Parts: sequence; structure tokens; C-alpha cells
Amino acid sequence: MTVNIVIADEHTIIRRGVLSMIHNMSTTEYNMDNIDFNVVGDTDTPAELCNLLAQQRVDILFLGFSLKTQKTHNPISELDGVALVKWLAQKFPATRIVVLSPYRNSNIIRMVLQAGADGYISRETCERSLWRTIISVLNGEAYIERGLMDSLFRGDSLVGQELSPRENDVLRMMCRGLSLTAISAKMNLSNKTVSAHKLKAMEKLGVKTDCQLYCLLSQTRMFDIAI
Repeated sequence: MTVNIVIADEHTIIRRGVLSMIHNMSTTEYNMDNIDFNVVGDTDTPAELCNLLAQQRVDILFLGFSLKTQKTHNPISELDGVALVKWLAQKFPATRIVVLSPYRNSNIIRMVLQAGADGYISRETCERSLWRTIISVLNGEAYIERGLMDSLFRGDSLVGQELSPRENDVLRMMCRGLSLTAISAKMNLSNKTVSAHKLKAMEKLGVKTDCQLYCLLSQTRMFDIAI
């Protein structure tokens, strides 16, 4: 069986690393009988990725959370993060999507899986975990790296908790460019309460400053950000 693979990530070193690990599997102790891995392409842009997926059968896509986006006549060129996962899952349902992400936050993992991803692994993954990922998604099973699975279901940390509806609303309206005062008026809450929701959301997302928060929201595309 030939398994066609595409690797997409904004960093060349990440793409080459995944490629090397896949090629190295054929010389390790893993059972490679009846399986031939064929990496048919790699890219750092969403537009080129779509072309690769449209031109041939791709069984597995290793997708970095961030790609090199740009504003063009093609709206796909501006997508990455959760938004791109959702679009690809709908456009290419036969392709198994494995997200390769630097983020260990449980909220992000849940959103990626809900958007249609079949797997979620970190940049620290080893060859054995990569092998397990490939076999799992080929068998139609979802795969989350063990360490990330522990974080996802751990109940003793705020990182393991989902954002509340209020927290989601505050972040969503912040991404639309509203100030905390404007959000307070819209939600009919005091500034102090809105600020508390924001700080609680930041704590759960593992960020400490507004700059880190906006960077995370931009990279993960948890919400559309008005520019």
C-alpha cells in the first residue's frame, strides 16, 4: 500500500525534519511490510497546499498551525490555523489531517479536532509517536500525542478547562476591535466584570500580556480579527 503524504508548515526546518523522520522509518524497527510512504510535496503557503491536494490523491497531510499567508484575490491565501483546518476538512474529506503545533493548550486542541483534524501532535514528537499517528489516522482513528492527551483531560489545571461562554464573547469582541468599555456596554456588564473575564481567559490560554494574547488569537484564528 502506498501512502501519499504532504507536509505544510511555515518553517523549512520543520518540513525537512518531518520528511527525514518519515524516510528514516524505513530503516528502523517499525513494521513496514505492505506500506510505502511517498511524500509527494511540501509547502509553506495555503494556496500552494490547496494546489497539491487538488492535483493528486493525498492520504495524510501534516499541517503546521501557521503558514505564510498573504492578501490576494484568492481568499484561501489568507487562511491558516483552525480556519484552514475547517476549510480543508470540508474540501478534501478523504485526506487525513494531522496538525503539527507548538501549542499545548487544551482549548486549541479541542477546536482543531472539532474543525475536522484527525490528529494533533507537538513539534517535540518522536519517530515512534509519528508512526503511531500515521497508523492511527490510516485506520480512521483520531490520534493525540500522549502528553497532549494528558493535558486535554487533566482536571487539576486551568489549562485543561474550556473557556466559558462569557470569556469567549469577550475575546471575540476584542478581536473585532471593541474596547473593554464598549464590550461592557454591549454585554451590559461592568468594566470590572469584563476585565475579570478577559484575565480569566488569558490565564486559561497560558498568556500573561495583551501582546501575547493577540499573537495567540491571531496565530490560532480562534476568532476573526478585524484589522
